[in-house]
Amino acid sequence: MPNWCSASYVIEGDAKEIKQLHELMTDLQERKEPSVPNGFGTTWLGCLVDALGGNWQEIRCRGEWGNLEMEEGVLKFTTETAWGPCDETFMLVCRKFPTLRYFYQSEEPGMAEYWTNDVEGKYFTDKYIADLCTPDDNWHKEYFSKKEDMFKWFKEVSGHSVKSVEEICAVTEQWDSQNPDAFCNIYEFSVSD
Repeated sequence: MPNWCSASYVIEGDAKEIKQLHELMTDLQERKEPSVPNGFGTTWLGCLVDALGGNWQEIRCRGEWGNLEMEEGVLKFTTETAWGPCDETFMLVCRKFPTLRYFYQSEEPGMAEYWTNDVEGKYFTDKYIADLCTPDDNWHKEYFSKKEDMFKWFKEVSGHSVKSVEEICAVTEQWDSQNPDAFCNIYEFSVSD
C-alpha cells in the first residue's frame, strides 16, 4: 500500500485551452462509469491520460483529482496520488494544450516530502509547515511563507521567543521531560525540477 500524496494544482494559459481542459475533466468526472476501468472511479488520472491519447500503462497516473473549478481564468483542482505528484500526467496535458502551464504544491507526510514547482510563489506562497504537539497535548499545523512569521507563531503557541529553527528544536527537546509525545516538526517545501 502506498503513502498518499495530496497536491493542489493551478493550470494557467490561453483561455480557450483552459476551457477545453476544464470541459474534458468535467465530462470525465460526470460519467456514470469511468472511461477506463480502474479502482479510483471517474476522476482517475488514467482516464484523463487516456482521453488525451496517452497510454495510462506507461504514464504515471496512479491517483485521482477532485475539487475541480475555474476561477479567474485558471483551472484549480486537487489530487490524491501514490507516493508523489504525477508530473508525467500533467506534462502530457501541457503537450496536448501547448499554451498551458501547471503549478503545484504537494505534501506526502509519510516520507516527509513537501514539493512545489511554483518557484516564484505565484499561486502557492507557503514555504514552511510547522506540525506541533505541545506538552499539554494541543495539536497545531500551520503554514508560513516566511520563517519570521513562523517564529512569531511559535512564541504565541509555546511562550518561547525564538529566532531560528534550531532554537525551536532546542525548546521542543525540553518538552520531552514533560510529555514524551510532544514534538515540533518543521518542513520546508522543496522546489522540483
